[in-house]
Amino acid sequence: MKKLIAVLIFCPGLLFAGEARNPLIQSTIPLSLDSLQRIALEYNPDVRRADIDTRINRIGKANAVGAFLPTVTVGLQFSENQFYYPTFINPDGSVSTYPISYSDTVLYWDENTQQVLRRVESYTFEAEEGKNRSSSMYLALQETIFQGGQRLFQLRQARKTADLNDASLLNTQKILDQSVAQSVVLILTGEKMVMLAQKLLEQRRDMLELATARFEVGTVTRLDVLQAEIDVGSAENDSSSAARDLQAARENLNELLGINLRSSFPLEEIPMMGPLKFDLDGLVETAYQNRTDLQMAELSVGISKDAVKETYSGYLPTATAGVTFSRSEQSGASESFTLSPRSRNTSYSLSVYWTLFDGFSRESSVVAARIARDKAYEEERALRLSIEKGVRDAYYNLQKVFDQSIITEKNRDLAEKTLELERERYRLGATSQLNLRSAQLTYAQTETENLSKILEYHSQLIALELAVGKKLR
Repeated sequence: MKKLIAVLIFCPGLLFAGEARNPLIQSTIPLSLDSLQRIALEYNPDVRRADIDTRINRIGKANAVGAFLPTVTVGLQFSENQFYYPTFINPDGSVSTYPISYSDTVLYWDENTQQVLRRVESYTFEAEEGKNRSSSMYLALQETIFQGGQRLFQLRQARKTADLNDASLLNTQKILDQSVAQSVVLILTGEKMVMLAQKLLEQRRDMLELATARFEVGTVTRLDVLQAEIDVGSAENDSSSAARDLQAARENLNELLGINLRSSFPLEEIPMMGPLKFDLDGLVETAYQNRTDLQMAELSVGISKDAVKETYSGYLPTATAGVTFSRSEQSGASESFTLSPRSRNTSYSLSVYWTLFDGFSRESSVVAARIARDKAYEEERALRLSIEKGVRDAYYNLQKVFDQSIITEKNRDLAEKTLELERERYRLGATSQLNLRSAQLTYAQTETENLSKILEYHSQLIALELAVGKKLR
């Protein structure tokens, strides 16, 4: 794509400008279908969105692999506790408030008098108030040793899901290629329709001049001149309408490409193919190998099969092991927090648990997974039949349109010769204006039919390519 953009920038007569997400292309050099398809793959919003979806592939696989690895957690905590207790509860259940004082008689032995004496001592209790600090840190490792094979099936599903996203992107790109081809064919046909409308307009003007000249010499009536003027007006309307339709088709192509709608560039012609030499059965086999939607269906079947196996893992036990290292330290208000606590603790764990009965929840999950698997299989089988039918129908339609295009081309040539003869006869006064108008209408009809068949031929060829999932040109 970078090479293409470089050509668009530096090629004489062509300008490539605008923002990278919405470029403006102005060209005097015809662009091929391949180059337009490459531009569409770069800037079309649908393709860009599908490409964004594939970004989940890498992390999805990594997540599935990570399920086999241990869980590691680390923690660090500092806390400070301030306390103040202004009340206490008495033995009788009543509440007292600090400070509180009381006296007590104490008996003691006096050595001097050699007697037991008494004295009264007073006590005062204040409210408890203080502050302490705590520092702690830990490192824990937890590993699931066995989980019934569940992680293995999840890994397989993650890989198939990534392949499914890639196939979805490729399918979007293929559909876009065919849509761009269809739009290009429509524009090329529209250009020919504009040329035909302009040619018919010139013929109607020539007819008006002839009718005017013959009226002046008295060989026709005023009615011939009036009818010729009406025909010119109708031809002008047809020419203007064809030009507007062509402009709309060009803007539709620009929108499909994902570029600025004001972009303008000529297109290379897409030649008609010769007689068909395709092997129908070979086309069907090619479709089975190249249709990305069939590949997506096959991946969906594989994912659903793994989902069934994963649900069976719920009947097996689960074993986990872990180890935790921790250090902590309690300190008073005067001590600072520390990053090197002195208290150490190491704990090891091994647990095995087995769910024997869960109210038929596992059975329900298994049945649901089986149903999803069977439906995915039937959808894939139905898609195979639809693909074969689509290839056969597209092939037969293409054959039919090709045969019809040969006839319409022959009719167009005959009608053109007839028109030339009638124009010359009208110039010589050997035929009426009615016969000339009839010849013009016949020519316009056969030319339009021929262009329609050419458009239909390319459309059917694009349909066959889409049905096969591969370019055939």
